[in-house]
Amino acid sequence: MNFTFAATDIGVTPEEKKAMLDEVLALPDDVHHYNAFRGCRMIAIYNGGGRLGGPVKGIDTKAGKFEYTKAGNLCPTMRKVIEEKMFPWLVPHGRVTILRTAPGTGLNVHLDSQEKEIGTLQYKYRLVLNGAIGKLYFIDEDYNKVYVPDLYDSYVLDGSHAHSIDPDTEEKITICVGAPWHGEPNDSYNRMISNAKFRMKVSRPYTKKEWLDPGHKK
Repeated sequence: MNFTFAATDIGVTPEEKKAMLDEVLALPDDVHHYNAFRGCRMIAIYNGGGRLGGPVKGIDTKAGKFEYTKAGNLCPTMRKVIEEKMFPWLVPHGRVTILRTAPGTGLNVHLDSQEKEIGTLQYKYRLVLNGAIGKLYFIDEDYNKVYVPDLYDSYVLDGSHAHSIDPDTEEKITICVGAPWHGEPNDSYNRMISNAKFRMKVSRPYTKKEWLDPGHKK
């Protein structure tokens, strides 16, 4: 399964999506942290140690006992969706984080992996709760923006491919699942990708240093 973007249906209902959005919007400011590399606020929901905040040297939230954070425990609908509609095909379970991109800002072009991991299994799962879906784009080998269709709020993307979102008038709020899950094959996941509503493969550009997260060096 070699793709850059695949639209998937994990069975989240409109009512669940609305309830999860309401839960995120009700979260207190102190569970957020700002990620300067990507250019957005983030909320840790589920990770090794159940830890809030950004990266800290010597602490690996991809390892250890995975627990819900304070923020995750304030989001009962989200927990139910994660456990019933994500965990069955997430092997192993990945960290869950919320990205909140402010209106009029977009994201910085970035990779969600290290440079040495390009070409390896580096898939990430996303569920958009609010904001324009079609603002997401990948950079191709000629450094053009290749946009995804404005149709699919649930998808798997190649985190080792340079990507971003353009600014929008609405706040973009997205549930993100990543390492230690990378898209490892299993029957449920394989079936989901095989039944993807839409898939695309984008040619890969030469990686610019500013696209790489300096936090990965810690």
